[in-house]
Amino acid sequence: MKNIGLLVIAFSLSGCVNPSLPNKERDLVEFIPVEKIVVEEELDFNFVENNFPKKCVWEKLIRVIDGDTILVENEEHIRFIGIDTPETKDLDKPVQRLGPEATAKTKELLATPEVCLIKDPLGDEIDEYGRTLAYIFSKEGVDVNAELLKVGLARGLFYFPFSRKEEFRYYENKAREEKVGIWNK
Repeated sequence: MKNIGLLVIAFSLSGCVNPSLPNKERDLVEFIPVEKIVVEEELDFNFVENNFPKKCVWEKLIRVIDGDTILVENEEHIRFIGIDTPETKDLDKPVQRLGPEATAKTKELLATPEVCLIKDPLGDEIDEYGRTLAYIFSKEGVDVNAELLKVGLARGLFYFPFSRKEEFRYYENKAREEKVGIWNK
């Protein structure tokens, strides 16, 4: 009995039993992080206005490889910054749902012989596979990266820094809300 009394005193002194702690049940939702909802008015949509066409590096388009990768002159592979389209060419994966449609949409948007490449000042210039990273624009000024997000044929890649992250998150969320493309299950 003496040992039990000593244990109670030891726990009290160690802080394990603290009557000042709140005894309130809490809902699980209190612990789930809530993504800030961004409204269009808060975003800076001036990237295109400030960069196209004055910062364009014009390249001859050889071919569209898939929805988010193209080949330009000198055999340079260009990967679209900030987006990922369903796979069609990955040897380790089957063709994914809406992959061919994403590739077709990219071909439609880039129906001109030249494309504008704009690098991102915040992001990497080369990806892990040695592809050049860029925002892609058609001769007519169509913002291909953004357009693929808007029509639901791409999802945003938000794991690394790039200037247009919040803008692209907005386009993806809008496509999700409208249940278009890959968001239409």
